[in-house]
Amino acid sequence: MGSITFHHVYKNYKGEQRPAVSDFHLTIEEGEFLVLVGPSGCGKSTTLRMLAGLEEITKGDLYIDGKFVNYLSPKDRDIAMVFQNYALYPNLSVYENIALGLKLRKTAKHEIELRVNRVAKILEISHLLDRKPSQLSGGQKQRVALGRAIAREPQVFLMDEPLSNLDAKLRAQTRAELIKLQSDLKRTTVYVTHDQVEAMTMGTRIVVMKDGVIQQVAPPRRLYDEPANLFVAGFIGSPQMNFVPGRVIREEGRYYFSGRRFKLPVPERHYGRFEHSERTLRNVVLGVRPEDVYVSRETVGEPAEGWARGQVEMSEVTGADGYVYVKAGDDTVIARTDSEDVYARHEGVVLGFNMNKVHYFDEETGVSLAAGGDRR
Repeated sequence: MGSITFHHVYKNYKGEQRPAVSDFHLTIEEGEFLVLVGPSGCGKSTTLRMLAGLEEITKGDLYIDGKFVNYLSPKDRDIAMVFQNYALYPNLSVYENIALGLKLRKTAKHEIELRVNRVAKILEISHLLDRKPSQLSGGQKQRVALGRAIAREPQVFLMDEPLSNLDAKLRAQTRAELIKLQSDLKRTTVYVTHDQVEAMTMGTRIVVMKDGVIQQVAPPRRLYDEPANLFVAGFIGSPQMNFVPGRVIREEGRYYFSGRRFKLPVPERHYGRFEHSERTLRNVVLGVRPEDVYVSRETVGEPAEGWARGQVEMSEVTGADGYVYVKAGDDTVIARTDSEDVYARHEGVVLGFNMNKVHYFDEETGVSLAAGGDRR
């Protein structure tokens, strides 16, 4: 119960030239925790609202558990939605807020009491059942909103940035509770967020969107290690991936990435990306994550092959890790370092990359030369 299929779904708003959602084609498996992530205006909330029945589908088909639901009202879709603003009734107690949906469905009184108490116990809000929303903290209000959704026992949970109003500590705590809750309930969950850290820690699969279009669908680790294009590579990861423009050249049977300040040997196992394809020998963008950048203090003489000189612009410490921002010509590269390694502003350093971990993107299309544009 609870699988979802979007079959080439579009959403057009009157007066807008570009679709808010374009050719959204995806199957969500029963019990999956799927996260839609992307910047503001990318179409993720619109997609969720079409699934909820709050927005009409312009084109395409939507199925829940194999049933065509394009024209079904929200109350007939067997879904429950949790909003960013909690949407609690201020004049009702916590118990009454949780029970309201069940009362509207004419659920028996003893069954309502059983479900409300069970949900309150799961969410550790049993002691709050007599209070009004005005007497609750933000985190408690969010639990009540979740409780109202859970008590209905729907096939599908829909969550639209439900943690965005919480402070950082409470957000992390509630995030962990949501993951455990979804694992225990085994209900299909579709979760919308603009926070890539939230997406990476919660989703079994993540859908990255931009301008209404799916950019890539993958489990978190694969999304991080194998981004399909420049947008995904830059959006996922904090600090974001470094990008260095240049060309791949061939000299004496070896391949090199040649940038404005860099000449980096390409590992032989990557040669297949460039052999027999002149197209890939034009301009490319090299991408490398901060943890795969080496930085050390400047040495006398020319740097060894694959290293380049630079100058420290700034450094920051985020607890166990430090980050050094190095200017190398026109390029600024971020390197992750040990927090005890202190670099002074304008200090000379040399940079090197773990070439087994770098990514190559076609500068014109943005597509990864390894992924070949595979979005799924």
